Amino acid sequence: MQHVRRKTIRFSVASLLLTTLCLSNVWLSSVNAQPPANSQPIVSTGVVVPYRSVTLAAKVMGRVASVHCEEGSTVKDGETLIRLDDAVLAAERASAEASLALAKTELKHKTKLKDRMQRLVETMAISKDRVDDAEFEHAAAQGKVRIAQATLAKVKAELKEARIVAPFEGIVTKKSVEIGQLTQPGQSLIVLEDHTQLKFETKVKEQEVVHVQLGEPAVVTVDALQGLPSMVGTVHKIIPSGDPVTHDFAVEIALPPQKGLFPGMFGKVRF
Repeated sequence: MQHVRRKTIRFSVASLLLTTLCLSNVWLSSVNAQPPANSQPIVSTGVVVPYRSVTLAAKVMGRVASVHCEEGSTVKDGETLIRLDDAVLAAERASAEASLALAKTELKHKTKLKDRMQRLVETMAISKDRVDDAEFEHAAAQGKVRIAQATLAKVKAELKEARIVAPFEGIVTKKSVEIGQLTQPGQSLIVLEDHTQLKFETKVKEQEVVHVQLGEPAVVTVDALQGLPSMVGTVHKIIPSGDPVTHDFAVEIALPPQKGLFPGMFGKVRF
């Protein structure tokens, strides 16, 4: 009887160990699970876009005095594109400079007066109240200098903003301003694009984006370049946030140089 009981116990322990081992394998398999390999190529449509694009806007109100570019113009980094009439600002700068000079002169006088009062109070020639008044007037003169300096800095900054300059070398793709026009702060004036390297923007479905990897090659075919071989680009950006409505993810492919390729062209990409 005891022999049968021992066999039963050994059998139960063996069954328990086997069950535990099986569950461990199942758990490890689930932890180490990877997305299934995608045997079919991923194909999606998209559009060619510039490397970077910026909209230049007016920061101050003013009348346009001159425009130095046209749509399609190639401009250099730092080149002046639009100049606003700055006659009023120039007069304000002259007034601010004069106010600053006057404030500095007054401060110099108040400094000498304060020093003289401090020497006299040491000899008991004047009361402490006279010294307090002199120190107050000196501090007020210092405040006037700081105000004048801030006013002049503000006018100089506004004068600088009267010139709209190119932040990088690029091509003017849109011009919404003419000579004589009155600009408002925030008004769009110029659209500048950098075409030194073009990109291809596309949308990839959520079921497929897991199979797209940064740095991997992607074959891009542009409809307008029929007769030319497809371009092999490189995935350089995957936006890690999908559209909440379509559940698509934005992917950008850096394109190699290609004659005749321009932003806005339609095409498709194969990963």
